[in-house]
Amino acid sequence: MKTLFIINPRSGTPKLVYRVKDLIYSHLGRSNRNISVVTSRSGSHVEKLAREAVLNGVNLVVAVGGDGTVNSTAKQLINTDTALGVIPAGSGNGFARNMSIPLRLSLAVENICYPQYKTIDVGKVGDNIFLVSCGLGWEAMIATQFEESLMRGVIPYATISFSTFLQYEPEEFSIQTEPDGWKYSGKPLLFSVTNMREYGTGVTIAPDAIYDDGLLDICLLPRHKLLDTIKYTPEMFRQNINSIPGYIHHVAKKISVKRTNAGNIHLDGTPVHAEKDLVLEVVPLSLKVAICGEKSN
Repeated sequence: MKTLFIINPRSGTPKLVYRVKDLIYSHLGRSNRNISVVTSRSGSHVEKLAREAVLNGVNLVVAVGGDGTVNSTAKQLINTDTALGVIPAGSGNGFARNMSIPLRLSLAVENICYPQYKTIDVGKVGDNIFLVSCGLGWEAMIATQFEESLMRGVIPYATISFSTFLQYEPEEFSIQTEPDGWKYSGKPLLFSVTNMREYGTGVTIAPDAIYDDGLLDICLLPRHKLLDTIKYTPEMFRQNINSIPGYIHHVAKKISVKRTNAGNIHLDGTPVHAEKDLVLEVVPLSLKVAICGEKSN
């Protein structure tokens, strides 16, 4: 089996990069696999490495980093025979959490030694994809400011979330879905289209989402007063967002969105500029993923 590991050094310290390399070679170095380990320079470089891996007949490409690195890798593996593996090393690790991939580095590497595989859906927006979620409301502003910050981790993310809540003015969205023709018009605070249940760090936005059902989940929350928002936030960690007043959930295969202004959206936590009118759709069962397997005797 040909296996390529793509390490994003920005996801952690140099010490983390060396530790991951040590774990990879200690677990897999004596196996009969053809192993390559490379360090990426940028998101576009990750895409180039993954694309070349497919052309070179690599069986498994393992993204070592956060959800952005996972997204860039997966983009080149859709509808191919090459599988995606993940060693989570980001701030939220939403994809790994949703797929029950171990968050401990040693266990995640061990998982790659004995993988089983599952084929999942992918969300698509123009030429871009998302595996976990696409955020178009307040969460897009959070992702933009977090991307610009030099700090990583849960505390900086929470700080940015609070400051952006005070700044963000919800804009008008019009939504229409296919094939059922469901419509919505309003100014939600939070507007996410998801393929999976959890953003990352334990925050569940779509408790009923299933990543291989051929559907995307629309999740909308209105703006509440600051004190009410603080009161309701724990419900998202309890997988009980349905109890928050005004929460709307709907599923669809294709979603047409019109909004007041062009601007950033986020795709798996990475901000991307997008036009006013957007079409989001599901690409069913298009990505093969290495998940937890059992050790060989």
